Amino acid sequence: MQGTPAKAAGAFRFIALIFLGGLMGGTFVNLIVPIPIWPSGWGRLFGVVPLVVGIWLFAWSRQAFGRHKTALMPWSPSTQLVQDGPYRFTRNPIYFAFALMYLGVAFVFNSAYVLGILVIVLVLFDRIQIPREERYLQERFGGEFNRYKKRVGRWV
Repeated sequence: MQGTPAKAAGAFRFIALIFLGGLMGGTFVNLIVPIPIWPSGWGRLFGVVPLVVGIWLFAWSRQAFGRHKTALMPWSPSTQLVQDGPYRFTRNPIYFAFALMYLGVAFVFNSAYVLGILVIVLVLFDRIQIPREERYLQERFGGEFNRYKKRVGRWV
């Protein structure tokens, strides 16, 4: 029925598995036919930074949902629009955290495959997954979500 908000974002589809599938596929191909990002092993140490920052950002994001007692998973209804914690800086800190962790893994494994697949995964999320979730939030929270979108960027 038009005008009635969806019960949940309904965003968990195959697209949500692309992060994991792309990471596993790129790592597997890298084991067979490696294409390094850089020639020396020093770059691998650099990968620890985005990996740790991504883990920290994910934990901070989950904490914000917990404070507001609203659903973290997109297949459950949202009861509140979370706008504090990392959500003050990005509308998608969890996806940003996953991207940072993915980047860290690409650097640690020194894999151009994983890095290249990350670009594809981010485009898919930006064009398919996030718009679906934002349509739900628009229907669910209306003007409050519009004001939030004006203040906070999709990624950063």
